[in-house]
Amino acid sequence: MRFFVTMLALFGFSSAAAFGQASQTGIFDGRNIPGWTYSDEGTAAAGLPTWYPSDGSAAQDGANCNIGVTEVNGSRSEWMEYFNGVTPAGFVQQLRQNGTNATRGYLSEVFQLSGRPAMRNLLAAEASGQNLEFMIVSISGSDRLVTVTCTVLSGQLLNRLDPFYRFTEDLVLYTAAAR
Repeated sequence: MRFFVTMLALFGFSSAAAFGQASQTGIFDGRNIPGWTYSDEGTAAAGLPTWYPSDGSAAQDGANCNIGVTEVNGSRSEWMEYFNGVTPAGFVQQLRQNGTNATRGYLSEVFQLSGRPAMRNLLAAEASGQNLEFMIVSISGSDRLVTVTCTVLSGQLLNRLDPFYRFTEDLVLYTAAAR
């Protein structure tokens, strides 16, 4: 399970496996997420496919969501075992060990998304000289982990949770579910 921990922690803030488009064949489709607009500029800056609220409000609080994908094999029971063992403090500690200046964990919760075990982490971190808050949703698969990371300036996370939840729920996943 340490491999899962490392992959999740690295992927929360990594741009290693970037796809510069709103959909990736066999993995996800984010072309029709209500209230969100895919951004080529945001994607280039983040190194990951990136969306902003369609109403332009990102200019006020920096709200955005991006999607990362990495190859990780795991069974449904392995994913559940790992997800159920994560705590906010443990997730923050793992991010710190991998070079992210995570400052506080608020929540770690396990739920089902599109028939897959998933884990949501809410946390604060400092990046590029700014205090930010994140919702990181890790969605298991049989051979891929899809990570949705939604970011906002510090103090705005509660205001953005519903749109962040809807972004994640409206993302179409094509990856094979873990068995």
